[in-house]
Amino acid sequence: MTHASSAHSISPSAWIYFGLCGITVVDAFLHSEFLVQIGVGLIVVFMVLEFRRVPAPQKISATVLIVLAVIAAGLTGKWDAIILEGISRARIFLILFFAIAWLQFPVKKSPSLNAVRSNIVSRPPGRRYLFLTSGVHILGSVLNLAGLSLLTTIVERQKQSSEKRRLSVALMQGFTTASCWSPFYIGMIVVLISIPGVTWLELAPAGAVMAVCALMTGWAYDRILLRASRAGRVPDRPSAVSRRHLVAAVFILCSLVGLAMVMVEFTGTNIPVTLSIMGPVYALIWFGSLRTARESRLERYRQLSFDAVGSLSGYRNEVLLFVAANIFGAGIAAVLPSGDMSAALNALVPWPDIKIILLMVIFLVSSAAGLHPVIVVISVSAVFPPSSLGLDDWIMALALLGAWGVSTMVSPFSGTTLFMSRVAGVPGHVIGWRWSPPMVLVTITVITVYIVCLRNFFT
Repeated sequence: MTHASSAHSISPSAWIYFGLCGITVVDAFLHSEFLVQIGVGLIVVFMVLEFRRVPAPQKISATVLIVLAVIAAGLTGKWDAIILEGISRARIFLILFFAIAWLQFPVKKSPSLNAVRSNIVSRPPGRRYLFLTSGVHILGSVLNLAGLSLLTTIVERQKQSSEKRRLSVALMQGFTTASCWSPFYIGMIVVLISIPGVTWLELAPAGAVMAVCALMTGWAYDRILLRASRAGRVPDRPSAVSRRHLVAAVFILCSLVGLAMVMVEFTGTNIPVTLSIMGPVYALIWFGSLRTARESRLERYRQLSFDAVGSLSGYRNEVLLFVAANIFGAGIAAVLPSGDMSAALNALVPWPDIKIILLMVIFLVSSAAGLHPVIVVISVSAVFPPSSLGLDDWIMALALLGAWGVSTMVSPFSGTTLFMSRVAGVPGHVIGWRWSPPMVLVTITVITVYIVCLRNFFT
Protein backbone atom coordinates (compact mmCIF):
# COMPACT_ATOMS: atom_id res chain seq x y z
CA MET A 1 0.00 0.00 0.00
CA THR A 2 1.45 3.41 -0.96
CA HIS A 3 1.58 6.32 1.41
CA ALA A 4 -0.97 8.19 -0.64
CA SER A 5 -3.44 5.32 -0.44
CA SER A 6 -2.70 4.98 3.29
CA ALA A 7 -3.61 8.61 3.79
CA HIS A 8 -6.84 8.15 1.87
CA SER A 9 -7.70 5.05 3.96
CA ILE A 10 -7.69 7.04 7.20
CA SER A 11 -11.31 7.49 8.25
CA PRO A 12 -12.86 10.93 8.84
CA SER A 13 -13.41 10.05 12.51
CA ALA A 14 -9.68 9.34 12.91
CA TRP A 15 -8.85 12.79 11.52
CA ILE A 16 -11.44 14.30 13.88
CA TYR A 17 -9.79 12.58 16.86
CA PHE A 18 -6.40 13.84 15.65
CA GLY A 19 -7.75 17.39 15.42
CA LEU A 20 -9.33 17.11 18.86
CA CYS A 21 -5.99 16.16 20.41
CA GLY A 22 -4.18 19.03 18.70
CA ILE A 23 -6.75 21.58 19.85
CA THR A 24 -6.73 20.19 23.41
CA VAL A 25 -2.95 20.48 23.64
CA VAL A 26 -3.00 24.05 22.35
CA ASP A 27 -5.79 24.94 24.78
CA ALA A 28 -3.68 23.60 27.66
CA PHE A 29 -1.38 26.58 27.10
CA LEU A 30 -3.83 29.24 25.83
CA HIS A 31 -6.87 28.44 28.04
CA SER A 32 -9.30 29.57 25.36
CA GLU A 33 -13.05 29.07 25.80
CA PHE A 34 -13.38 29.07 22.02
CA LEU A 35 -11.00 26.11 21.74
CA VAL A 36 -12.94 24.29 24.45
CA GLN A 37 -16.13 24.66 22.43
CA ILE A 38 -14.43 23.39 19.27
CA GLY A 39 -13.08 20.40 21.20
CA VAL A 40 -16.53 19.58 22.58
CA GLY A 41 -17.99 19.80 19.07
CA LEU A 42 -15.35 17.43 17.69
CA ILE A 43 -16.05 14.88 20.43
CA VAL A 44 -19.77 14.96 19.64
CA VAL A 45 -19.13 14.50 15.91
CA PHE A 46 -16.72 11.62 16.60
CA MET A 47 -19.28 9.83 18.78
CA VAL A 48 -22.02 10.29 16.19
CA LEU A 49 -19.81 8.80 13.47
CA GLU A 50 -18.55 5.86 15.54
CA PHE A 51 -21.54 5.04 17.77
CA ARG A 52 -22.85 2.26 15.54
CA ARG A 53 -19.49 0.45 15.76
CA VAL A 54 -19.43 0.40 19.58
CA PRO A 55 -20.33 -3.03 21.07
CA ALA A 56 -23.84 -3.30 22.50
CA PRO A 57 -22.86 -3.60 26.20
CA GLN A 58 -20.85 -0.38 26.06
CA LYS A 59 -23.62 1.36 24.13
CA ILE A 60 -26.19 0.43 26.77
CA SER A 61 -23.92 1.38 29.68
CA ALA A 62 -23.01 4.77 28.19
CA THR A 63 -26.59 5.54 27.16
CA VAL A 64 -27.92 4.80 30.65
CA LEU A 65 -25.27 7.02 32.23
CA ILE A 66 -25.99 9.91 29.87
CA VAL A 67 -29.77 9.62 30.33
CA LEU A 68 -29.38 9.61 34.12
CA ALA A 69 -27.05 12.61 33.91
CA VAL A 70 -29.53 14.52 31.71
CA ILE A 71 -32.33 13.80 34.18
CA ALA A 72 -30.17 14.92 37.09
CA ALA A 73 -29.01 18.00 35.21
CA GLY A 74 -32.62 18.81 34.29
CA LEU A 75 -33.48 19.00 37.99
CA THR A 76 -30.99 21.84 38.38
CA GLY A 77 -32.27 23.76 35.37
CA LYS A 78 -28.74 23.89 33.92
CA TRP A 79 -28.69 20.72 31.89
CA ASP A 80 -26.93 22.23 28.88
CA ALA A 81 -24.08 23.70 30.94
CA ILE A 82 -23.60 20.45 32.87
CA ILE A 83 -23.48 18.32 29.74
CA LEU A 84 -20.99 20.66 28.09
CA GLU A 85 -18.87 20.61 31.24
CA GLY A 86 -18.90 16.81 31.31
CA ILE A 87 -17.85 16.51 27.67
CA SER A 88 -15.09 19.10 28.07
CA ARG A 89 -13.73 17.26 31.11
CA ALA A 90 -13.29 14.13 28.99
CA ARG A 91 -10.85 15.84 26.62
CA ILE A 92 -7.87 15.49 28.95
CA PHE A 93 -8.34 11.73 29.21
CA LEU A 94 -8.74 11.20 25.48
CA ILE A 95 -5.37 12.68 24.60
CA LEU A 96 -3.64 9.98 26.67
CA PHE A 97 -4.94 7.37 24.23
CA PHE A 98 -3.45 9.51 21.46
CA ALA A 99 0.03 9.10 22.97
CA ILE A 100 -0.49 5.35 23.46
CA ALA A 101 -1.54 5.00 19.82
CA TRP A 102 1.84 6.26 18.63
CA LEU A 103 3.98 4.19 21.00
CA GLN A 104 2.37 0.83 20.27
CA PHE A 105 3.90 0.53 16.78
CA PRO A 106 7.64 0.81 17.57
CA VAL A 107 7.09 -1.53 20.56
CA LYS A 108 6.05 -4.35 18.22
CA LYS A 109 9.07 -3.80 15.97
CA SER A 110 11.73 -3.31 18.66
CA PRO A 111 14.36 -6.11 18.61
CA SER A 112 15.35 -5.31 22.20
CA LEU A 113 11.84 -5.55 23.64
CA ASN A 114 11.13 -8.70 21.65
CA ALA A 115 14.32 -10.26 23.04
CA VAL A 116 13.12 -9.45 26.56
CA ARG A 117 9.73 -10.94 25.71
CA SER A 118 11.32 -14.19 24.52
CA ASN A 119 13.33 -14.44 27.73
CA ILE A 120 10.24 -14.01 29.91
CA VAL A 121 7.92 -16.42 28.11
CA SER A 122 10.59 -19.16 27.89
CA ARG A 123 10.99 -19.45 31.66
CA PRO A 124 10.37 -22.96 33.09
CA PRO A 125 7.08 -23.61 34.95
CA GLY A 126 8.57 -23.16 38.43
CA ARG A 127 9.46 -19.53 37.78
CA ARG A 128 7.25 -18.62 34.85
CA TYR A 129 4.33 -17.09 36.78
CA LEU A 130 6.55 -14.71 38.75
CA PHE A 131 8.57 -13.65 35.70
CA LEU A 132 5.43 -13.24 33.63
CA THR A 133 3.49 -11.10 36.10
CA SER A 134 6.57 -9.02 37.01
CA GLY A 135 7.67 -8.64 33.40
CA VAL A 136 4.30 -7.44 32.14
CA HIS A 137 4.11 -5.08 35.12
CA ILE A 138 7.41 -3.43 34.23
CA LEU A 139 6.80 -3.33 30.47
CA GLY A 140 3.17 -2.30 30.79
CA SER A 141 3.91 0.43 33.34
CA VAL A 142 5.56 2.45 30.56
CA LEU A 143 4.31 0.93 27.31
CA ASN A 144 0.72 0.36 28.51
CA LEU A 145 -1.31 -2.08 26.38
CA ALA A 146 1.58 -2.48 23.97
CA GLY A 147 3.60 -3.99 26.82
CA LEU A 148 0.83 -6.46 27.57
CA SER A 149 0.51 -7.49 23.93
CA LEU A 150 4.20 -8.45 23.86
CA LEU A 151 3.66 -11.34 26.27
CA THR A 152 0.28 -12.73 25.24
CA THR A 153 1.78 -15.36 22.92
CA ILE A 154 2.37 -17.58 25.96
CA VAL A 155 -1.39 -17.71 26.58
CA GLU A 156 -2.27 -18.29 22.93
CA ARG A 157 -0.12 -21.43 22.73
CA GLN A 158 -1.48 -23.12 25.88
CA LYS A 159 -3.62 -26.23 25.33
CA GLN A 160 -4.69 -26.91 28.92
CA SER A 161 -7.56 -24.74 30.16
CA SER A 162 -6.14 -24.58 33.70
CA GLU A 163 -2.77 -23.34 32.47
CA LYS A 164 -4.40 -20.81 30.15
CA ARG A 165 -6.40 -19.52 33.12
CA ARG A 166 -3.35 -19.21 35.38
CA LEU A 167 -1.23 -17.38 32.86
CA SER A 168 -4.08 -15.10 31.76
CA VAL A 169 -4.67 -14.04 35.37
CA ALA A 170 -0.91 -13.57 35.85
CA LEU A 171 -0.75 -11.23 32.87
CA MET A 172 -3.86 -9.31 33.89
CA GLN A 173 -2.79 -8.80 37.48
CA GLY A 174 0.72 -7.76 36.53
CA PHE A 175 -0.64 -5.32 33.98
CA THR A 176 -3.52 -3.77 35.92
CA THR A 177 -1.61 -3.25 39.18
CA ALA A 178 0.78 -0.91 37.39
CA SER A 179 -2.02 1.66 37.63
CA CYS A 180 -1.10 1.93 41.34
CA TRP A 181 1.92 4.05 40.43
CA SER A 182 2.50 4.45 36.68
CA PRO A 183 1.91 7.92 35.15
CA PHE A 184 1.22 6.22 31.80
CA TYR A 185 -2.02 4.61 33.02
CA ILE A 186 -5.44 6.16 32.67
CA GLY A 187 -6.23 5.14 36.26
CA MET A 188 -3.52 7.40 37.63
CA ILE A 189 -4.62 10.25 35.36
CA VAL A 190 -8.27 9.95 36.42
CA VAL A 191 -7.36 9.94 40.13
CA LEU A 192 -4.95 12.89 39.83
CA ILE A 193 -7.58 14.97 38.05
CA SER A 194 -10.40 13.87 40.37
CA ILE A 195 -8.34 14.63 43.52
CA PRO A 196 -6.28 17.69 42.54
CA GLY A 197 -4.72 18.00 46.00
CA VAL A 198 -2.12 15.31 45.25
CA THR A 199 0.68 14.93 42.73
CA TRP A 200 2.14 11.90 41.02
CA LEU A 201 5.40 12.21 42.96
CA GLU A 202 3.45 12.03 46.23
CA LEU A 203 1.59 8.88 45.20
CA ALA A 204 4.21 6.94 43.23
CA PRO A 205 6.40 5.59 46.09
CA ALA A 206 3.53 4.28 48.22
CA GLY A 207 1.72 3.13 45.07
CA ALA A 208 4.78 1.16 43.92
CA VAL A 209 4.96 -0.63 47.28
CA MET A 210 1.24 -1.37 47.01
CA ALA A 211 1.77 -2.84 43.54
CA VAL A 212 4.57 -5.09 44.83
CA CYS A 213 2.29 -6.30 47.64
CA ALA A 214 -0.39 -7.14 45.07
CA LEU A 215 2.05 -8.97 42.78
CA MET A 216 3.55 -11.02 45.61
CA THR A 217 0.09 -11.87 46.93
CA GLY A 218 -0.98 -13.11 43.51
CA TRP A 219 2.20 -15.15 43.09
CA ALA A 220 1.88 -16.71 46.55
CA TYR A 221 -1.79 -17.54 45.99
CA ASP A 222 -1.01 -19.18 42.66
CA ARG A 223 1.95 -21.11 44.01
CA ILE A 224 0.10 -22.45 47.04
CA LEU A 225 -3.34 -23.16 45.63
CA LEU A 226 -3.32 -23.27 41.83
CA ARG A 227 -0.02 -24.56 40.51
CA ALA A 228 -1.01 -28.20 40.40
CA SER A 229 -0.68 -28.79 36.69
CA ARG A 230 2.23 -28.35 34.33
CA ALA A 231 2.17 -26.97 30.83
CA GLY A 232 3.80 -28.61 27.88
CA ARG A 233 7.54 -28.98 27.55
CA VAL A 234 9.56 -25.80 27.67
CA PRO A 235 13.28 -25.19 27.17
CA ASP A 236 15.42 -25.90 30.24
CA ARG A 237 17.21 -22.63 29.67
CA PRO A 238 15.34 -19.40 28.93
CA SER A 239 16.03 -17.56 25.72
CA ALA A 240 19.07 -15.39 26.31
CA VAL A 241 19.00 -11.59 26.20
CA SER A 242 22.19 -9.98 24.98
CA ARG A 243 23.68 -7.14 26.97
CA ARG A 244 23.02 -4.78 24.08
CA HIS A 245 19.31 -5.65 23.96
CA LEU A 246 18.97 -5.48 27.75
CA VAL A 247 20.63 -2.06 27.92
CA ALA A 248 18.47 -0.81 25.04
CA ALA A 249 15.25 -2.05 26.70
CA VAL A 250 16.15 -0.41 30.01
CA PHE A 251 17.03 2.81 28.20
CA ILE A 252 13.68 2.86 26.38
CA LEU A 253 11.67 2.43 29.59
CA CYS A 254 13.73 4.83 31.72
CA SER A 255 13.99 7.53 29.06
CA LEU A 256 10.23 7.55 28.49
CA VAL A 257 9.50 8.04 32.19
CA GLY A 258 12.39 10.46 32.71
CA LEU A 259 11.52 12.68 29.76
CA ALA A 260 7.87 12.78 30.76
CA MET A 261 8.65 13.86 34.33
CA VAL A 262 11.17 16.48 33.19
CA MET A 263 8.66 17.96 30.76
CA VAL A 264 5.96 18.05 33.43
CA GLU A 265 8.26 19.98 35.78
CA PHE A 266 9.56 22.45 33.20
CA THR A 267 6.36 23.14 31.27
CA GLY A 268 3.94 23.07 34.21
CA THR A 269 1.47 20.98 32.19
CA ASN A 270 -0.25 17.82 33.37
CA ILE A 271 0.84 14.30 32.43
CA PRO A 272 -1.66 13.67 29.57
CA VAL A 273 -0.68 16.89 27.79
CA THR A 274 3.00 16.08 28.26
CA LEU A 275 2.63 12.56 26.89
CA SER A 276 0.55 13.71 23.93
CA ILE A 277 3.38 16.06 22.95
CA MET A 278 6.26 13.74 23.76
CA GLY A 279 4.72 10.44 22.61
CA PRO A 280 4.57 11.07 18.84
CA VAL A 281 8.05 12.65 18.77
CA TYR A 282 9.60 9.82 20.79
CA ALA A 283 7.80 7.19 18.72
CA LEU A 284 8.96 8.71 15.43
CA ILE A 285 12.59 8.85 16.56
CA TRP A 286 12.41 5.31 17.93
CA PHE A 287 10.63 3.87 14.87
CA GLY A 288 12.96 5.66 12.50
CA SER A 289 16.02 4.23 14.25
CA LEU A 290 14.91 0.61 13.80
CA ARG A 291 17.07 -1.05 11.18
CA THR A 292 15.41 -2.35 8.03
CA ALA A 293 16.70 -2.97 4.54
CA ARG A 294 13.40 -2.30 2.83
CA GLU A 295 12.54 1.27 3.82
CA SER A 296 14.31 4.55 4.28
CA ARG A 297 13.99 6.45 7.53
CA LEU A 298 11.65 8.98 5.90
CA GLU A 299 9.41 6.17 4.70
CA ARG A 300 9.30 4.73 8.21
CA TYR A 301 8.27 8.15 9.56
CA ARG A 302 5.42 8.28 7.07
CA GLN A 303 4.37 4.70 7.76
CA LEU A 304 4.17 5.30 11.52
CA SER A 305 2.29 8.57 11.10
CA PHE A 306 -0.37 7.04 8.86
CA ASP A 307 -0.72 3.94 11.06
CA ALA A 308 -0.97 5.92 14.30
CA VAL A 309 -3.51 8.43 13.01
CA GLY A 310 -5.51 5.70 11.30
CA SER A 311 -5.76 3.72 14.56
CA LEU A 312 -7.42 6.59 16.46
CA SER A 313 -10.92 5.65 15.35
CA GLY A 314 -10.41 2.36 17.18
CA TYR A 315 -10.69 4.19 20.50
CA ARG A 316 -14.43 4.68 19.98
CA ASN A 317 -15.29 2.55 23.04
CA GLU A 318 -13.01 4.59 25.29
CA VAL A 319 -14.31 7.90 23.97
CA LEU A 320 -17.94 6.97 24.54
CA LEU A 321 -17.28 5.55 27.99
CA PHE A 322 -15.17 8.43 29.26
CA VAL A 323 -17.54 11.06 27.91
CA ALA A 324 -20.52 9.28 29.48
CA ALA A 325 -18.69 8.89 32.81
CA ASN A 326 -17.73 12.56 32.94
CA ILE A 327 -21.24 13.72 32.04
CA PHE A 328 -22.63 11.40 34.72
CA GLY A 329 -20.14 12.70 37.29
CA ALA A 330 -20.99 16.31 36.50
CA GLY A 331 -24.73 15.58 36.74
CA ILE A 332 -24.45 13.71 40.03
CA ALA A 333 -22.25 16.41 41.56
CA ALA A 334 -24.79 19.06 40.58
CA VAL A 335 -27.85 17.30 41.97
CA LEU A 336 -26.35 15.74 45.12
CA PRO A 337 -24.96 18.31 47.57
CA SER A 338 -21.54 17.04 48.60
CA GLY A 339 -21.78 18.40 52.15
CA ASP A 340 -25.12 16.79 52.87
CA MET A 341 -24.11 13.40 51.49
CA SER A 342 -20.81 13.41 53.38
CA ALA A 343 -22.54 14.38 56.62
CA ALA A 344 -25.02 11.52 56.19
CA LEU A 345 -22.23 9.02 55.52
CA ASN A 346 -20.18 10.29 58.47
CA ALA A 347 -23.16 9.89 60.76
CA LEU A 348 -23.77 6.35 59.52
CA VAL A 349 -20.10 5.28 59.34
CA PRO A 350 -17.95 7.50 61.59
CA TRP A 351 -14.81 5.32 61.41
CA PRO A 352 -12.30 6.27 58.65
CA ASP A 353 -10.94 2.73 58.31
CA ILE A 354 -14.42 1.34 57.74
CA LYS A 355 -14.95 3.99 55.07
CA ILE A 356 -11.85 2.74 53.26
CA ILE A 357 -13.13 -0.85 53.43
CA LEU A 358 -16.56 0.29 52.22
CA LEU A 359 -14.95 2.15 49.32
CA MET A 360 -13.03 -0.94 48.22
CA VAL A 361 -16.14 -3.14 48.43
CA ILE A 362 -18.25 -0.67 46.43
CA PHE A 363 -15.50 -0.41 43.82
CA LEU A 364 -15.23 -4.20 43.48
CA VAL A 365 -18.98 -4.80 43.28
CA SER A 366 -19.47 -1.96 40.78
CA SER A 367 -16.74 -3.34 38.52
CA ALA A 368 -18.18 -6.85 38.65
CA ALA A 369 -21.56 -5.37 37.71
CA GLY A 370 -20.00 -3.91 34.57
CA LEU A 371 -19.36 -0.30 35.61
CA HIS A 372 -15.99 0.94 34.41
CA PRO A 373 -13.70 2.17 37.23
CA VAL A 374 -13.67 5.68 35.73
CA ILE A 375 -17.39 5.98 36.52
CA VAL A 376 -16.82 5.04 40.17
CA VAL A 377 -13.82 7.34 40.66
CA ILE A 378 -15.44 10.38 39.08
CA SER A 379 -18.76 9.87 40.87
CA VAL A 380 -17.30 9.12 44.31
CA SER A 381 -14.77 11.96 44.23
CA ALA A 382 -17.44 14.42 43.08
CA VAL A 383 -19.89 13.57 45.87
CA PHE A 384 -17.46 12.55 48.65
CA PRO A 385 -14.29 14.70 48.66
CA PRO A 386 -11.55 13.21 50.89
CA SER A 387 -11.65 16.02 53.45
CA SER A 388 -15.38 15.53 54.03
CA LEU A 389 -14.76 11.88 54.89
CA GLY A 390 -11.94 12.59 57.31
CA LEU A 391 -9.34 11.11 54.95
CA ASP A 392 -6.16 12.72 53.66
CA ASP A 393 -6.11 13.32 49.91
CA TRP A 394 -3.22 10.93 49.33
CA ILE A 395 -4.85 8.12 51.32
CA MET A 396 -8.08 8.31 49.35
CA ALA A 397 -6.12 8.60 46.09
CA LEU A 398 -4.15 5.44 46.94
CA ALA A 399 -7.35 3.61 47.86
CA LEU A 400 -8.86 4.51 44.48
CA LEU A 401 -5.69 3.48 42.63
CA GLY A 402 -5.46 0.16 44.46
CA ALA A 403 -9.12 -0.61 43.88
CA TRP A 404 -8.82 0.36 40.21
CA GLY A 405 -5.77 -1.83 39.69
CA VAL A 406 -7.43 -4.95 41.08
CA SER A 407 -11.14 -4.62 40.37
CA THR A 408 -10.60 -4.10 36.63
CA MET A 409 -9.98 -7.84 36.47
CA VAL A 410 -13.53 -8.74 37.55
CA SER A 411 -15.22 -6.41 35.09
CA PRO A 412 -16.42 -8.33 32.01
CA PHE A 413 -16.35 -5.10 29.97
CA SER A 414 -12.99 -3.56 30.95
CA GLY A 415 -10.45 -3.04 28.20
CA THR A 416 -8.00 -5.46 29.82
CA THR A 417 -10.60 -8.22 30.20
CA LEU A 418 -11.82 -7.83 26.62
CA PHE A 419 -8.23 -7.88 25.34
CA MET A 420 -7.43 -11.09 27.23
CA SER A 421 -10.74 -12.55 26.08
CA ARG A 422 -9.58 -12.28 22.48
CA VAL A 423 -6.17 -13.72 23.34
CA ALA A 424 -7.44 -16.67 25.41
CA GLY A 425 -10.41 -17.36 23.17
CA VAL A 426 -12.98 -17.31 25.99
CA PRO A 427 -15.85 -14.87 26.69
CA GLY A 428 -15.11 -11.80 28.83
CA HIS A 429 -17.58 -12.83 31.52
CA VAL A 430 -15.71 -16.12 32.02
CA ILE A 431 -12.51 -14.23 32.76
CA GLY A 432 -14.18 -11.53 34.85
CA TRP A 433 -16.64 -13.66 36.83
CA ARG A 434 -14.94 -17.08 37.02
CA TRP A 435 -11.20 -16.86 36.48
CA SER A 436 -10.31 -13.65 38.32
CA PRO A 437 -12.49 -13.36 41.50
CA PRO A 438 -10.55 -15.74 43.83
CA MET A 439 -7.25 -13.99 43.16
CA VAL A 440 -8.86 -10.56 43.25
CA LEU A 441 -10.56 -11.09 46.62
CA VAL A 442 -7.29 -12.12 48.25
CA THR A 443 -5.33 -9.30 46.64
CA ILE A 444 -7.81 -6.52 47.42
CA THR A 445 -7.86 -7.67 51.06
CA VAL A 446 -4.09 -7.25 51.26
CA ILE A 447 -4.26 -3.84 49.56
CA THR A 448 -7.00 -2.67 51.93
CA VAL A 449 -4.94 -3.71 54.97
CA TYR A 450 -1.95 -1.87 53.49
CA ILE A 451 -3.91 1.37 53.02
CA VAL A 452 -5.48 1.15 56.49
CA CYS A 453 -1.99 0.73 57.98
CA LEU A 454 -0.72 3.75 56.05
CA ARG A 455 -3.61 5.85 57.36
CA ASN A 456 -3.02 4.83 60.95
CA PHE A 457 0.75 5.14 61.00
CA PHE A 458 1.54 7.97 58.56
CA THR A 459 -1.30 10.48 58.89
